[in-house]
Amino acid sequence: MTVVLDDEVLVLLAEGPSSAYELWQRHTAIFGSSRRVDLSRIMISVGRLERARLLRVEAPATLRHGSGNRLSCWLTAEGRHRQAEWLCAVGPDTAVDDLYVRGMLAVDAANPATFDTFLANSLAATRLRISRLAATLDTDPAQRARLAFDQEVARALALWLNQLPEHRRPAA
Repeated sequence: MTVVLDDEVLVLLAEGPSSAYELWQRHTAIFGSSRRVDLSRIMISVGRLERARLLRVEAPATLRHGSGNRLSCWLTAEGRHRQAEWLCAVGPDTAVDDLYVRGMLAVDAANPATFDTFLANSLAATRLRISRLAATLDTDPAQRARLAFDQEVARALALWLNQLPEHRRPAA
């Protein structure tokens, strides 16, 4: 499974209801300019997820003047299941960029059980990736250089994953 914005939105909703604008703000705060997303893409994603019944959208209970009348998005049971399943569905062939995105979202938004499962699955997948790379032999100089690079990236990924628990928000 690769990273798609719909899955990111579902994880961002794990802590509770948010408007599309608030989801966009959180996404920007987590990823900065490295994965910039337009608000319109978040709104399109919310619509798609609502049609798939993975979230529901409701108007605020009391109307206020100004911008406080944004529609709130709530995860459905199916949406909560899908976001945890997607976050934890990692293997040795999961792209490093995908692991980065899932890790950043897990640190910020996943509940403790989902975070722990994500971390265990990611570390196991990374260890397997490292062992596969170590067993690879190639005599071509360019292939050996690529292999050396991939090995260093995998080791750095394992180090980063081991540090993720230090970056979690304290439990409420």
